[in-house]
Parts: sequence; structure tokens; C-alpha cells
Amino acid sequence: MKIGQIVEIPRNSPIYNTEKPSFQSKEEELFWKISQRNYSLFDGFIVGEHSGIEKFEIGQRKGLNISGKEFPVYVIGIDERENRIFVGQGKNHPGLFTDVFCFEEQNISWLEKPFLINEIEVNVTSIYLKEEVNARFYQFEKIYFLEFAKQIPFMMKNYTLRLSYENKEVILLNK
Repeated sequence: MKIGQIVEIPRNSPIYNTEKPSFQSKEEELFWKISQRNYSLFDGFIVGEHSGIEKFEIGQRKGLNISGKEFPVYVIGIDERENRIFVGQGKNHPGLFTDVFCFEEQNISWLEKPFLINEIEVNVTSIYLKEEVNARFYQFEKIYFLEFAKQIPFMMKNYTLRLSYENKEVILLNK
């Protein structure tokens, strides 16, 4: 058992207000969006310890053993390399939402491979979602991105996402 740190990222942290630079390509923009979720110790302050990151997932509220906060605390990031859990206060903390996910080949089950040039428009469903969400699915060699039309709960990455193209389910994305 390796003890790790729990770091709180304030909701008003400058990392949530970073000005979006101009990009040479869509791929560059998507990688930049993903990199905004790479929290560090210096983005917040230590509020506790944990006894193993394998016990946590994004969006989790229970089992953090953090008290005395104004609002409930949720897991908003996990750094396996540094053995750190990042948390934020309140169910509307900006760290709980995103508009893009990144996947690798091992996370994808192709039910039917659509003609994928670089991108396709898809509809996304999940047991967690109350309604279908529009998104764009991008492929750049062996890296895939799912960019949503609106902010969605980051914890959706913990669930299987079903992607439909032209009213036909074509892809299952798993964490």
C-alpha cells in the first residue's frame, strides 16, 4: 500500500480560464483540450492522503475522508504516475465537466466500421446519459477523440459510450 496525496483544485483556479490559443489543425486543438486536464500539485493545495488510487474514479464523492468543506468534494483527476488524486468542491465544479474525450484502439469495439476519413458526426448514448448527445468522432492514426457539442459530465468516461452513425450503432467506447 502506497500512501498518496489528495490535492484540491479551487473552482476559480486559472487553469479553467486559460485563453484558447489558435491552432494549426483540429488534432492540435483536441490535444490541447485534453492537456487542460493534466493537473499538478501546484494547481491546488493538499487536503489529505489516500491509500491507493485504484480505489477512486472520476466523479466519485464517497470514501475520500475529507471533511470541513463548504460543499461535497468530488474526484476530478487521477495522476497514476505521481499517485495523486485531485478533487474539487461542489457538483458544479468545472473539473467535473468536459467537451472532449481521448481514446486509444484498445478502448474501441467496432460494431461496424463506418467510412472514417478523419471525422464523422455521431450520436452518443450511455446508461448515464438521460438523452442522446451530438458529438464528432475523430481519428488521427491510432488516437481517437470524441468532441461533444456541449459540456458533459467527465465521469461519463467511466461508462460504456454507444456511438451511432446514420441511425446505426457502430462503435462502443470503454474506459
